[in-house]
Amino acid sequence: MIEKLRVRNFKALRDVEIELTPIHVLIGPNDTGKTSILDALAALCRSVDHELADAFLGSWKGAELVWAGQNHLFVSIEAAFANEPILRYAIDIVFAARDNQAKIKQESVQTRHMSRRSNGPPSSDAFAGSTRVRYLAEGPGWPDPNSEEFRPVKGLLEGVHYYRWNPQFLALPVAPDAKRQFRMETNGFGLALCLDEILSDDRDRFNKLEKRFREFFPLIDSIVLRQESAYRAPVDNPKLVTILQKTDGKGLYFKLKDSGQLVPAAQASDGTLLVLAYLAVLYLPQPPRLLLVEEPENGIHPKRLRDILTVLRELVKEQSHTQIVMTTHSPYVVDLFEPEEVTLCTKLDNGEVKTTRLSDSPAVRRQLEVFTLGEIWTSEGDERIAEPEKSVERKSE
Repeated sequence: MIEKLRVRNFKALRDVEIELTPIHVLIGPNDTGKTSILDALAALCRSVDHELADAFLGSWKGAELVWAGQNHLFVSIEAAFANEPILRYAIDIVFAARDNQAKIKQESVQTRHMSRRSNGPPSSDAFAGSTRVRYLAEGPGWPDPNSEEFRPVKGLLEGVHYYRWNPQFLALPVAPDAKRQFRMETNGFGLALCLDEILSDDRDRFNKLEKRFREFFPLIDSIVLRQESAYRAPVDNPKLVTILQKTDGKGLYFKLKDSGQLVPAAQASDGTLLVLAYLAVLYLPQPPRLLLVEEPENGIHPKRLRDILTVLRELVKEQSHTQIVMTTHSPYVVDLFEPEEVTLCTKLDNGEVKTTRLSDSPAVRRQLEVFTLGEIWTSEGDERIAEPEKSVERKSE
């Protein structure tokens, strides 16, 4: 598990350090770095099995990802791990002034049995666009024989799932694709195929998923996957652009209990599709080591939201290696977490992002015995919660 993340010079994250828990929530106003923190986590994880330029998601070029666009600065992302042989792993990245290029400036690792080892950029540009971790695991080999300590890092970071669910994409019929095995795109495209693969791989697992789904929606008798005209799209496109091509595949339907009517996913409620998508992740043969989720409350009734967060906690409990980091603007979400599981992001006057763990906030600690976290956040406001002890004491005098 990643217990601490430090990010420097990435977007508005001039120098941010966050202590993470098995399931963690980022809150705060818009444009205060919450998504940037998820993007940095995703980039670190993707760097172990992608070229560096593809590790950073979205459309970008040149120094657009660097603090204030200053291409002479390097972006640094460092993770500290709990209960693992690897203590820390970090990459420093430089971005070209133009184009979509990123290269390693320095890569470092520290294990429980050695002091920190730092390796600068390789002598050959053929290796500079990839981490040592990736090349040691799947590339043609790394030219430095003293880099073996980097090899175990891949097992700690690979397989990140990053979701910003869009019910319209969740509902689409999906064509078979060997590259898309047990995987949905960030927007949710691929759900029908993911369910079909769970069914084909392990019917008992699918039956458990379906039973859990019926507990949420008792009027639905079963999940049905039917052959029909469907769509194919590029797999794992780092630019996050889903370009659809028409072909044959599987469509998702819900069979109603009383009438037997088949309701296509496109006619189902957003909440139905979102709950099913989270259950699909829970029942994957290999659930992700790190699950990043943007605003799980979108399109969800508060009562159903509680159900979804119960599913996510089940995922962390049943798959002890899985860690979840999410963003939210909902006090209903915050109510369901402990203060140490929530970090507030705010912006300083100079544009830098500041983070405050709610368990470290004097304003939160004073009111916890009376009010819920969501109530405190709503009534006190972001600035008050982010104030240090001395500031709060001076204002109360």
